[in-house]
Amino acid sequence: MSADVLELVFTGFAVIGTGLLLLSSIGGGMHLRVHIPMRLPHVHVPFVHWSHADNATAMPMLLGFVAMFGIGGLFGAVAFGFGPIGRTLVAVLFGICGAAVAFAIFAALRRAEGREPTALRDLVGRRARVVVSIGERARGTVVLTYDGAVQTLAATAAAPISRGQVVEILAVQGMGVTVRSLPPP
Repeated sequence: MSADVLELVFTGFAVIGTGLLLLSSIGGGMHLRVHIPMRLPHVHVPFVHWSHADNATAMPMLLGFVAMFGIGGLFGAVAFGFGPIGRTLVAVLFGICGAAVAFAIFAALRRAEGREPTALRDLVGRRARVVVSIGERARGTVVLTYDGAVQTLAATAAAPISRGQVVEILAVQGMGVTVRSLPPP
């Protein structure tokens, strides 16, 4: 392969990899699935656990490798004046380093994201305390702690419940809850 063709290949890798890496980091996320209709053998490595639960860093790692492969090839040509084999080796080394750096950065960003907030429907079954009495046909108010904050919600019940009672949330209706009284401990 001639030096000009090799330089064109490395430039293409650098431009495409860098562009897609930037787009994946600022966009809402790209979803690209490739199905290869073949079964790979299962290799068991002691003390290594493979998980498919979080694929958030696979694409940045691949794009980091592609971008740095191209940049490494160009760097090997310009800085060191290497031939095709030397350029390719430098490109592979740069690619591996680029993938490792992309993995570290995107994994740290993923860990920095908070967990999803609790939906009101997830409150069913939790206990709360009545702070404004609940009448037969009148709404009251309950207070409980979830997501690390004290939350106050409107509440209804089938029977009157006095202030200070502990209740269980039975259902969510809009922004309010339906509760039932619990016996004292």
